[in-house]
Amino acid sequence: MKEVKYKTKQKEEILQYLIKNSNNFVSAEDIEKYFKDENITVGLTTIYRFLNLLEKQGKLRIEARKNTKYYQYISKECDQHFHLKCEKCGKLIHFDCEELEKLNSHISKEHNFSIDSKTLIYGVCEDCKKGKNI
Repeated sequence: MKEVKYKTKQKEEILQYLIKNSNNFVSAEDIEKYFKDENITVGLTTIYRFLNLLEKQGKLRIEARKNTKYYQYISKECDQHFHLKCEKCGKLIHFDCEELEKLNSHISKEHNFSIDSKTLIYGVCEDCKKGKNI
């Protein structure tokens, strides 16, 4: 018998939150706090189950920090470019660069290795270098 998947209002609320915050990594607790502040009833268990489902479907980037998982929604457009992540402020920058595309092509051809769109390049953003995000 085929498993039936229900699209609940709670899952839709979580998905919309993730899409709206797709430039940031958020924890399940961040999501729970948002819904509490908005007086929307969504349990932490529901949040974790849906995040796990989205992770299995490849729709989330995962980052572990101090025993906590952080999630970032991957939109369809994110398959078309690379991402830079500031280690100081956490900003995620969508990055289109011809030189990086050439490097990706070289790695694919010469080393038989594919870099996926979930790959992040870590560093420090311009604002943090200038001390604006302190």
